[in-house]
Amino acid sequence: MIKAFLSHSSKDKASYVRNVANWLDKDQIVYDEYTFEEGERSLDEILLGLDKAELFVLFISEHSLNSEWVKTEISEAKQRLDTQALSKVYPIIIDSSIKFDDPRIPDWLRTYNMKPITRAPVAARRIHTKLREICWKKHPKFKLRDNFFAGRNTETDHFEGRLLDFFKDKPLAIFCSGFPGVGRRTLLHYVLKKTDVTQDPFKPASIAIDRDASIEEFILKLNDFGLVDFGSDLLNMTDKSLDDKIAIIHKFMDAAHDAREIFYIVDSGAIANYKKEISDWFKKAILEYKGKKQPVFCIASKYKVIFKNQPRSDLFFFLELSELSVSDRTNYFSKLCQHYELDITKDQFQDVCNVLSGYPDQVKYAADMLVNDSQIKFEDKIGTLAQYNSDKASVLLAKHEDCEKTSNFIRMLSRFEIISTEFVFSIVDEETYYPILEDLASQHIVELIGLDNEIVRVNDIVRDYIARNRITLDQRLQKLVSEKVAATVTDDDLFELDSSETIFAIKESLKQGIQVDERFMIPTHYLRCMKDLYHNRGSLKRIIELADIILAKQDNIDESSLQDIRYYLCLALAKTKDERFMREVQLIKGDEHSFLLGFFYRLQGRYDEALSRFNPIKENRYVSSRTKREIVQVYVQLGEYGKALKYAKENYEKERGNQFHTQAYFNSLINSEDAIVHERKLQELIDNLRSINSEQSIEMADIADALFHAKIKQNKSRSLDLIKDCVARYPNNHYPLLGYCDIALIFSDKYEFKEAVSELQKLRDSQLSPRTLNRYLALEAAFSGNEDQALAFVRADLGRYPEDSRIKFNEALIDLSRRNL
Repeated sequence: MIKAFLSHSSKDKASYVRNVANWLDKDQIVYDEYTFEEGERSLDEILLGLDKAELFVLFISEHSLNSEWVKTEISEAKQRLDTQALSKVYPIIIDSSIKFDDPRIPDWLRTYNMKPITRAPVAARRIHTKLREICWKKHPKFKLRDNFFAGRNTETDHFEGRLLDFFKDKPLAIFCSGFPGVGRRTLLHYVLKKTDVTQDPFKPASIAIDRDASIEEFILKLNDFGLVDFGSDLLNMTDKSLDDKIAIIHKFMDAAHDAREIFYIVDSGAIANYKKEISDWFKKAILEYKGKKQPVFCIASKYKVIFKNQPRSDLFFFLELSELSVSDRTNYFSKLCQHYELDITKDQFQDVCNVLSGYPDQVKYAADMLVNDSQIKFEDKIGTLAQYNSDKASVLLAKHEDCEKTSNFIRMLSRFEIISTEFVFSIVDEETYYPILEDLASQHIVELIGLDNEIVRVNDIVRDYIARNRITLDQRLQKLVSEKVAATVTDDDLFELDSSETIFAIKESLKQGIQVDERFMIPTHYLRCMKDLYHNRGSLKRIIELADIILAKQDNIDESSLQDIRYYLCLALAKTKDERFMREVQLIKGDEHSFLLGFFYRLQGRYDEALSRFNPIKENRYVSSRTKREIVQVYVQLGEYGKALKYAKENYEKERGNQFHTQAYFNSLINSEDAIVHERKLQELIDNLRSINSEQSIEMADIADALFHAKIKQNKSRSLDLIKDCVARYPNNHYPLLGYCDIALIFSDKYEFKEAVSELQKLRDSQLSPRTLNRYLALEAAFSGNEDQALAFVRADLGRYPEDSRIKFNEALIDLSRRNL
C-alpha cells in the first residue's frame, strides 16, 4: 500500500489536519494519531514512518514553519527524496497569512507549485490524487488503460481554440453532448489538461444527475464534494426562493475558483434537457455569477443544446461528440490490443473492426471479451459483439444469468439511481461482494465515480432494462434494504451522508408512509417516489397524496419539476378515473398534454378520441415511443391487429429488451392474416420473453407458447394443456384466462370458451376492464347463436370505436351468431 506522511504542527491538528486524515483511508497515511502510540512520537518513530511513505505532505502554516519537529521532518524528507526513497513531496499552504515566498520555506520547496487550500476535504482529495500519480508511475499499465484517447482531432482543435481565445472570457460551463459511452468526459479532460486549464492528470470527481433532478438536488450533490460547508442552507430548501438557491450555487463556485477545482457533471436531462435547451435555473446561476471567469462545471450531457437555445454569452461553450469515425475506432482498438497484448490475426482484427459501431464502450467491451472469455470461440464472440448495440443490456447481463448471487446484486444496485459503496456494504458483505462489484465495473455494467470510486452508478441501459421489465429483487435482500432505509432516515446527521443515500432513503420512506423531517424534503424526493409507485404498480392514491403535499409549495418549485410532478399526478388520476384529471391536465403544456388526454381516453374506452390525440404527436421527439406504445394498445383492444403490427414491430426493434413491446409484437403478429409464415419470428419472441427472466415476462411467454401451439402448430390438446397450466400457475390473474378464451375461440370450442368466461367472471379485485369482459360475454352469446344479446353486450362500448372498427366487430359477432344457430 502506497502511503502519505502527513507533516504538520500539532497546533493545526484540530482545525485542519485531523479532518484531512479522516477523509483519507487509514491505510494510506502515516499520521501520528493513527500510527504512533501515545507518548511514542520519537525521532526514531518519525524516521520509520517516513521510510514507509512514498509521499511527503507538508501542511504549511505559521505554526508548522516555527515547529522544530516539522523542520526535522522536512530535512529528513529531502534526504529521502534525493536518494529516491521518497517519490514525491506535496506542500500545501493552510494559513492565509503565509505566502509562497516566505523566507522560512526552504528554497528547494519553493520550486513546487504551492497553493493555498483552506478546505480540508479539498486537501484530502489532492493528496489522494498525488498517491494515485505515484501508483501510476509504479504501475504504468493502469495509466495507459484508464487514459486511452484516440482521434477526435476536429473536436479537440475546436475546443482548444475556444479556451485559448484571448478576446473571450473563459467559459464557466462547458457542455459536451453525446450518447453515454461516447467519450465526453475523456475529451473534456484531455483538452483542459492540454490547454493548462487544469494541471490535474486525473479526471475530476463526477456527480451524476438525471432528468428528475431539481436545483435543490443539484445543491445536495454539490455538498457531496465537501468543498463548502453549506450548513443550515441545506434545510427547508423548498421554502427558499430561487435567488436564495442560486446564491448557494454561487458560494460553491467561489470556493471552486479559490481551490482551482473543476467539477464534472454527468447529466441525463436535468441541466441540458430533452427540449434541447438549458434549464432556467442553471442558466440563471451562470449568467448572474459575478466571480472569476474560469471553468467550474464541465457537463457531459445526454441532450444537445441546439444553437437557437444556446445563451449568447462567452460563459457557455458547447461541443457535440458523435460516434468514433471508422479510422478512430480502428486506432482505438489497435491501442487496446497492444495494451492487452492480444494474440489475434489480421483477419480477426478486421472482423472485430467490421462490427464496431463507433462507441468507445463497445471497443473496450470487445477487447475485454477477447481477453477474458478464453473458452468461447472467436466466431461466437463476434456474434455477441454485433448484438451489443441493439441489445446492450441483455448482452451485458447474459454472462450472469446463471449466477443468482451476482444477478441479485445487480438488481439491488439498480434500485438506486446512484449509491455510495459505504451504503451498499452496510447491506451486503464487503469481502464477498466487493470482487463482484469490481468485476461488474470491468464489464461496464456499473461505473464507479466520485473522489475515490466510492459512488456506484449502474449503466443506464441496464437499470432501465431491469426497471422496465419489473425484474424483482430477492426478498432477503429487499428486507435488508428496507432495514437500512429505516435506520438512515432517522439519522440526525442526514446531510452528513452522501446525497445518494439521503435521496434513496427518503424516497423509500415516503413510499412506505414513514414520517420524514420536513426540513430535509425537496421536490425531487416526492417526484422520485411518485414515479417509483407508478411504474411498480404501487398505490395510485399515495401518488395523488404526495402530489398534493408538494404542490402546496409550488411557488418555490422550478417549472420543469412542477410539470413532471403534475404529469404523474395526471397518470394516477386517469387510472383512478378521477374527474379532477380534466382540471389538472390543463396545466400540462405541449405534447405531454395531448399524450395524457389520449391516455385518459383509451382508459375510458374512447378509442376514436384517443387516436385523435395520439396520431398528431406519434413522431414527435420524446413522446414518440410512449405514444406508439399507446397506439398499439388501442388497436389491440379494438382487435385491429393488422393496424397495430407496424407500430408494434417498430417498438420492438428499438427496444428488444422491453417485455411489453415484445408481447405486443407477438400478439399483433400471431393474430395477423399470415401468421403461419412468421413461425420463426414468433418463436424468437417467445424465447426473448423467457430470456428477460422477470416474473411477468415468464408469464407472458407461457401464454404466448400456448397461443403458438394453437394458432401455428394447430395442436389443440397441447395448447389447452399449456394454457390451463398457466391459469393454475397464476391464479387471480386475468391474462392467462384471456389466453384461454382466445384458444377456445381458435378451435371454436363452445364448452372451453364458456368455462374460460365463467372463470373470468369469478375473478375478484381484477384489473380486467368491464369493456373487455363485455367483449367476451358478447362472443359467448354469439357462440350460442344469440345475435341480439351479443350486440347488446357491446352496444354502448362500440359507440366509442372508430367507425371501421365498429363495423368490423359488429359483422364478426353477427357472422359467429348465425354460424351457431
